[in-house]
Amino acid sequence: MLNAGIFSTESGQLKKHMHQNTFPAAFPLITHSSSRQFYFDGFVFIVDEDALVELASGQRHKLEPQVAAMLLLMVEHQGQVLSKESIQQQLWPNTVVETNSLYQPLAKLRKLLNDSSKSPKFIKTLPKKGYCFIASVEVACANENDNGTSHSDTVQPRRLWFGLSTVILLVSFVIIVSFFKEKTTEPPQYKIHDISYQLGLEFDVAVHRQHDLMAYIKDIHNLHITNKAGDIKFQVPSDYRVAFPVWHPEQTTLAYWRYREDKCDLILANAQGQTLQQAPALTCESARAPVWKNNEQLIVSIKKGHQFTPQLYDVKTNQFSQVIVKKPSHSHYKGVVKAWDQQVYYLINHRDHTSTLVSETGNAVMKWDYPIWLAAFNPATKAVITNNESQRHGLMAKTLDGGQYQVSYTAQGLYTSLSIDNAGDIFTSVESWQVNIRDQQQDPIFSTSSIDYLPVSNRVGETAFMSRRSGICEVYLHANDQVTRLSHHQGYEYVSFLEWRPDLSMLLSNRDMNLVIYNRNSVVNELSTTFSQPIINIGWLSNEHFFAFDGTQLATYNIQGQLLSITDINARFVYFDLVNQQWLTLVDNTLYSAETLQGSTQTLASLTPEQTNQLLNIRIKNNALYWQSSWSKNEYIWRLPLNNTAQTQTKQPLVELIKQGNLIWHFDVTPQNELRIAKMEALEGDIKRLSIKD
Repeated sequence: MLNAGIFSTESGQLKKHMHQNTFPAAFPLITHSSSRQFYFDGFVFIVDEDALVELASGQRHKLEPQVAAMLLLMVEHQGQVLSKESIQQQLWPNTVVETNSLYQPLAKLRKLLNDSSKSPKFIKTLPKKGYCFIASVEVACANENDNGTSHSDTVQPRRLWFGLSTVILLVSFVIIVSFFKEKTTEPPQYKIHDISYQLGLEFDVAVHRQHDLMAYIKDIHNLHITNKAGDIKFQVPSDYRVAFPVWHPEQTTLAYWRYREDKCDLILANAQGQTLQQAPALTCESARAPVWKNNEQLIVSIKKGHQFTPQLYDVKTNQFSQVIVKKPSHSHYKGVVKAWDQQVYYLINHRDHTSTLVSETGNAVMKWDYPIWLAAFNPATKAVITNNESQRHGLMAKTLDGGQYQVSYTAQGLYTSLSIDNAGDIFTSVESWQVNIRDQQQDPIFSTSSIDYLPVSNRVGETAFMSRRSGICEVYLHANDQVTRLSHHQGYEYVSFLEWRPDLSMLLSNRDMNLVIYNRNSVVNELSTTFSQPIINIGWLSNEHFFAFDGTQLATYNIQGQLLSITDINARFVYFDLVNQQWLTLVDNTLYSAETLQGSTQTLASLTPEQTNQLLNIRIKNNALYWQSSWSKNEYIWRLPLNNTAQTQTKQPLVELIKQGNLIWHFDVTPQNELRIAKMEALEGDIKRLSIKD
C-alpha cells in the first residue's frame, strides 16, 4: 500500500499550472475485461495491458513495465508532488537502485506523451522536490458480466478519489490473502556492496564458485587476482589487451583471453596468474567469456565475420573442435550458459529481437521478448540472471517456471559482466564512459557528457551523427549551429552506417538489416533487405540509386526503395567512388578498381593484414580513400590517395597511417582535411557484489 506520508500537495503553486481539460459526460470507453483506464488530454492509459493509446489517431504504445508503473503512480496521485525517493521506493521496492535511476523511464514517458520538461503539459519538475502530474485525469472501469457482455454503455467516469479507494481496498485484500498463504512467493531482495574502489576501469569480473577467489581486468592490459572482498593478491600485466577471465568450477585454474594481432589466445593460468598452458591461436575479431563444460573442456565463443561461433577446447589434447548449435535461419548464436544439472545451454538471438536459451539437442528451455547478451546462472536460486530490456541498465532473473523479477537497476552506469558463486552472490562490473567527437585541437564538437559517434560531414560543413542523448541510439544532424534529431526509434536495431546523398538532400543509413533514408527532418523511407548476413557497407550510386553489400551479395535500389539488381560477389568490401565513377573492391588483401562489377579490374594497392583486419568506416574524401582497422585491439586510420598519377610521380608509399590509438569508435574527415575522432573517454568501472538480504 502507498505511504501517504511521502507525498505532498503544492496546491497554491500547482493550480496555475493545471490544464483544465474538458471531458464529455461519458467517455468513448475502450472496453477490456476488468481494466482501469485513465483519460488525460488526448490519451488513455489501459492499466492491465500497460498500454497508452492516443485517442485522436488510435495509435497504441506498449509500455515497458517501469514506464507503465511510473505512469500509474503519477496519474493515481495527480496534482501531488512525488519525491524522487518515493517514486524509486514504489517502482523498485525489492531492488538495489542508484540515485538517478528515474531518468530513463521518465525520459521515455515524456517522449511518448510529447511532453517537454521546460514547458510541461503532463509532468512538471519541481527542483529539489520531485515531480507532479499536472494534467487533469479521469478514471473509468470496464467490467464483464457473467455472460461476457460489456457494460461499457452504462459505465460513467469516476473521479480519481474513487479509483484510489478501490485500489486501496484491492491492495488490502491481497495483503490479507497473502498473510494466510503457507508459502511466500516474494522474490529475493538484494543489497549492494562495493568491492573495488580504484580509479580507472575494473571490469570482466569472475568469481570462483567454491573458493575465495576473484579475477577481473584492470585498465584493459592487466589481470588482477583477488579474494572476494577485493583484496589484490596478484597482478599480471600484459603487452596486449586481455579479457574475460573464468575460473575452473572445482580447481583453482583460471582461463582468460589475450587479443594479439588478429588472433585470440586462450590462456590457462594458476591462482597466482602464472601461465600453465596456451591454446592454439584462433583468428578472431573478439571473444566472449569461456564456459567450463566439464573438468577438461571449455566452450569458447569467438567472433569472426561479424558473427559469434562456439568451439570446444580440450585441455588434454590442446585442440579446438567445432560445436554445432541447432538454431533457426536468420538467428545468431550469442553465448553459452552452464545451468541446471551442470548442463550447457546456448543463447540465441533472433531477427525479431527476441532471445531463446536452447539445450544441446536444440530444445528451447527459456524465452525472452527482447535481446539477451549477458547471462549467468545462479546456483542458489536456480534462476538465469540477464540484462533487462534497457540492455545495460538493469539485471533480471528468470526461472524455468516462467517466474521473473528484477535484481538491480542503475541509470548511472552500464552492467557489462556477471559472475555468480554457489552462495548466490552476484558479482558484476558497472562501467561508465562517454564518447565524444573531437576535432584536431581535441575539443568536443557537440557535447562533453553524451555518447556521440559515427560522424559524417559534408562539403558545406554539416555533420550527421549517432547519439544516445535520449537513452536510445538515434540519428542527429548538426547544421547552422543547431542539432536536429532525425529518428525517433524505440527498438533494438543498431545503426552502423551514415552516407550523404550526392546532392546532400538526404542521408542513407541502416537499422540492422533494414535500409533507411532521411531528409533534414525525419525518416522518408525504410525498406527491408533480403540479406542473410549482416550488412558490411552501403553507399550511393547517384541521387536516384544506392547499394548495400553483405560480403556475398550486392543489391541495388532506386530512391523509392525498389530492388533493382542482386550481384553475387565475394569480397571484404565493395564501395562506389562517385567522383571517379568506379567500383572499389577488396579481395583478400588486394584493393581493386573497376568501371563495372563485371568489368576488368586494376590493382590499386596490396595491403597488409594490419591494414585490413576488422576493416570498417570507409570514407572517400577529397579524392582519397580512408578506412579504419584493428590490430591487437588497437585502432588504426589509413589514407590512400585515389590519384594514381600523383602516386607514381612521388613514389611515396601508397597507404599512409594518419592515426593510431585505443578505443577509437569512428572517425570523419572534413572538407578541410581535418580529422575528427569519436573515442571512448572518461572510463570508470567498479566491481559490485549483490547479495540476498537476510
